[in-house]
Amino acid sequence: MTVRKGLAFFLKITMTVSCTYAQSLFSPRSVALGGNGASVRDTRGFESNPAGLVEMRDWEFTTATYSAANKDAGFVFQGITLGKKFLENEAFALKFSPGSLLEFVTQSQFISGGTKFTDQKLSYSENLALGYAHRFSESFSAGANIRLRQQKLSDRTIDLSTFKDTDTTYSDDNVFIDAGVRWKSENVTLAALAKNLVNIEPKKFPTRFTMLALPSPRVVEMSARYDFNQRFAVHAATSSKLYGAAGFEFLFPDVHFAVRSSVYYDKEESPLFNAVSVGLGWRYAFLEIDASYLRFLNQDLRKGAGTVEAFTASEIRGVDLNPYAPDRVAISLKAIFGSIRESLARIEGVEINSAVYPSSYELFAFRPIGKVRVRNISDKPINAKASFFIEKYMNAPTETPAVYMMPGEEKDIPFNAVLNEQVKTVTTLTVREGNVFVNATPAEEYDDKAQTKILIHGRNAWDGDVHSLRHFVTPDDPEILRYTRDILLQFRDSLTAAPRELEQLVKARLLFNAFAGKLVHVGDPKRSSDYVQYPSETLTLRSGDCDDMTASFASLLSSVGISTAFVDVVPPDAPEKSHIYLMFDSGVEARLSGRVSENEKRYVIRKNAKGAETVWLPVETTVITQGFDEAWYVGAEEYFHNAEINLGLVKGWVRIVDVN
Repeated sequence: MTVRKGLAFFLKITMTVSCTYAQSLFSPRSVALGGNGASVRDTRGFESNPAGLVEMRDWEFTTATYSAANKDAGFVFQGITLGKKFLENEAFALKFSPGSLLEFVTQSQFISGGTKFTDQKLSYSENLALGYAHRFSESFSAGANIRLRQQKLSDRTIDLSTFKDTDTTYSDDNVFIDAGVRWKSENVTLAALAKNLVNIEPKKFPTRFTMLALPSPRVVEMSARYDFNQRFAVHAATSSKLYGAAGFEFLFPDVHFAVRSSVYYDKEESPLFNAVSVGLGWRYAFLEIDASYLRFLNQDLRKGAGTVEAFTASEIRGVDLNPYAPDRVAISLKAIFGSIRESLARIEGVEINSAVYPSSYELFAFRPIGKVRVRNISDKPINAKASFFIEKYMNAPTETPAVYMMPGEEKDIPFNAVLNEQVKTVTTLTVREGNVFVNATPAEEYDDKAQTKILIHGRNAWDGDVHSLRHFVTPDDPEILRYTRDILLQFRDSLTAAPRELEQLVKARLLFNAFAGKLVHVGDPKRSSDYVQYPSETLTLRSGDCDDMTASFASLLSSVGISTAFVDVVPPDAPEKSHIYLMFDSGVEARLSGRVSENEKRYVIRKNAKGAETVWLPVETTVITQGFDEAWYVGAEEYFHNAEINLGLVKGWVRIVDVN
């Protein structure tokens, strides 16, 4: 067959019409939305941007049918899609669409002097598509399509003289790969699709028929969606070939009903705005029904007949919206299987109040570590709960009490963290992922999930708060217990000879002097307020600064039943000279204070844990190497000067914090 002869069968053509489009005419929802790429949230129209597949809930099935509005052919089976979401961030979809077909058939005619009867048919189909998507974060996802396009030319000739029937078919197949991305914030969704990025041609038309093959240029399609609120959203799309659409969607949440409409434009069409669409949607439980009507403003080539001058394959971008596509009415049914529960709540943001200091990790069981802002996205009141979990450092997630929320309402829900002792194995500054979950009744599963960064300091880190320093006091540490028992056993004769009322004071003196003889004081007070050694580490290293010595001596005294307290001094006119030292309970009743010292400035009368007034002795740990008496003298002098003369206790810049 010559090229001239190959084109001759288009002298008169009749169209058997069925087609798809980049915005996916397979789906009535996509047809009605027009700029659908940024609105893909399931398998309906996923070819517009497969990155949106991650919005699927679980297994999903869709079937669609349509009818050419300007023909009497009735409804045609469009096809089916099947999709699955897995591992929370992965999704795939498969489309089988036998209705995605565009055919041109010549009128039967006699040739070769009437001895032969011939007809020819040219068909374009795109029946198979496979999509995959991956969510990289809560706001960003990417995906890819693989599409199969088949083009066939069938030439049938019947020789009336011999009654020989000859049917020759030529094929041109293409496998296309598209790549899409999507970015989504609270109100804005942006999407882009690189279409025909890869073109694989396992079969090609013979050279004399190549002008009949559809073009497949690389095109970038961009789309956007803006949600003004839960009810109203607008959509827009354009492309590097200057075709696209714009429309809106209005939802009635109370009755699960949607109204949609859009207008299409194409610089190759006349008029420029060449089509309009309207659509309706209705949802009940796990079913969704959509319907749409697409109307073209120029009807010249949409009646099913034309001439060779009118037909140009290069004007057809693919088996999609083209000058030959008829008006259509379409209906689809979508069904969700598996996890079909509707989400009632959404996480709007997560805020962490504080980093974790291993020395005081127990605090977060009683004090919120952070809060999550939750929105009720349903049309009814809910009870929302938040849970929090850090893998490895928590044995189980924590859960908050239920918070009552009206439809559309936002509330902050504070959450705690019951950390385990693995936190104390962290030696350097570490960042871990914390998972925040939200669920709402009557739901039993998580409605939303977010990840946030949790900063965990090393086990020796300290936030500088004197209350937190208490967590470095470890009287139950086996090394501390062994050390104090050995000292007291070594000086048991001195203890036996001491008066009963002075027994605790004698124990403290013995432990202090023994402790002082093994250690070297290093550093200036508060210079290393972010780092504190545990007492066992101080014993091993035999050195430490003010905070290390104070925590260690408090541990030694507490291990033998002597109550201690920290004296925190932060001079208002010189905060850089802030300082911490120790005070311990001698056990001597206030009425017997003269047995401790005749100088009332050497001690403090205050209540012990039992509520009885006893004699407490201030001790300055920075002069530990000079022995107990000197440390007591310096500590008492500092306390009297700061707390009594300068009224530090009254004014609040001197604080006494009980350790046990």
